[in-house]
Amino acid sequence: MKLTLDISEEEFDSIVGADMEVTSTIFLDFSSDIRGVYESELINSVVNIYDLKDQVEQQGLQIEDGSLFVFGKMKIRIEGVKGADFKFVEGDFRTGCKQYHTWPHTLNKGDVVCMCGGNLSFLSGYYASAIIVAEAKHKITLTFDTDEAVPIDTFNSDSIKKAHSKAMEYKHTSSSGKLFNLNFIQDHLASGRRVIRSE
Repeated sequence: MKLTLDISEEEFDSIVGADMEVTSTIFLDFSSDIRGVYESELINSVVNIYDLKDQVEQQGLQIEDGSLFVFGKMKIRIEGVKGADFKFVEGDFRTGCKQYHTWPHTLNKGDVVCMCGGNLSFLSGYYASAIIVAEAKHKITLTFDTDEAVPIDTFNSDSIKKAHSKAMEYKHTSSSGKLFNLNFIQDHLASGRRVIRSE
């Protein structure tokens, strides 16, 4: 069952929490202009639903615990985005090589700052932190499949261990892929961009 939570009125970081024992993996979108709507995904993240119980129950789900460990993909959608600052760390989070990217923005009273992060999905050994700025009139939703989430009591070590046993291991591919293989291209694309032979 798909569950969508509107967290527009909540403190983003306190709803989408980091779990120090399991590091999230983050899937980012890098368009040239991120203003308007920005979407990203996380796996292996904790969603604190204590203040969202009414929304959860209205969608037909009864959960006793105050949090969910979402081991599957959780889509984050932020509407009303003004800009963002991203940090990428290669290696150790504290001492590794840092790089930054900014989509320019101006902070105005009432704007909302959303912060999340995780291991970067497409580069092994990199951690990404995203700080996204949304205007006062914004909407933030989280959507995930409840079959890919388990209740977690963050004050109970047995509950935490049980949840972490479900953690999804994301494997980076070091393959160059088919389309960087000259022999494959010659066999299937000839000299153009149209595929001339099926695999």
